[in-house]
Amino acid sequence: MPTLVMMHGMTGTSDMMRPFAEKILPNGWDLIVPQAEFSHTNRGYTWWRYEGPDQPGRRILTSKELSDVDSSLLSLVKILPADELVIGGFSQGGAMAQELLQFDLNVIGIMTIATRAVRPMELRQRLREIPTSNILWMHGESDHRVSLEAGLEIVEIFSEFGWNVEKIQHHKGHMIPIEFHLSVKEWLEDLQTKNQL
Repeated sequence: MPTLVMMHGMTGTSDMMRPFAEKILPNGWDLIVPQAEFSHTNRGYTWWRYEGPDQPGRRILTSKELSDVDSSLLSLVKILPADELVIGGFSQGGAMAQELLQFDLNVIGIMTIATRAVRPMELRQRLREIPTSNILWMHGESDHRVSLEAGLEIVEIFSEFGWNVEKIQHHKGHMIPIEFHLSVKEWLEDLQTKNQL
């Protein structure tokens, strides 16, 4: 059975993400809900620490922020099993899900929710090298933290390399609307069925 890896966003915790992850988890799957290593000044944890004021519209990370990303990736890879994986995340966690594709993992799908690509050029290069797979993309039209335009770049990149893209675009903001939880679970169950064929 596959393992679902579900990562929280900035200021989140594994405890905050776990109820959603458990709700969408197909029967028999294993679940890993990791917690980021860097404490956030307000609450919770963060996969990378923003230098200076956190500007929601800023697209490019500094070298220090990218160093944090790399540190977080190395910590994550150590806890991932060799099983079939679906790697997902919300906001910063969704960015980390894409970044984990840099490693030789057995990924049958990724989920990116309310997020963006932090290293689009490197992501494109990696997608040239690995087999196509499946991605669930979800983003809100009223997301003021990560713009819809920034989120749509993910769809563009993965589509360019032939991935099966499932899109959920909603009218709300930076969140995972409850009315789409079942759709996410069904997508995961379909992935398992496809993989057994």
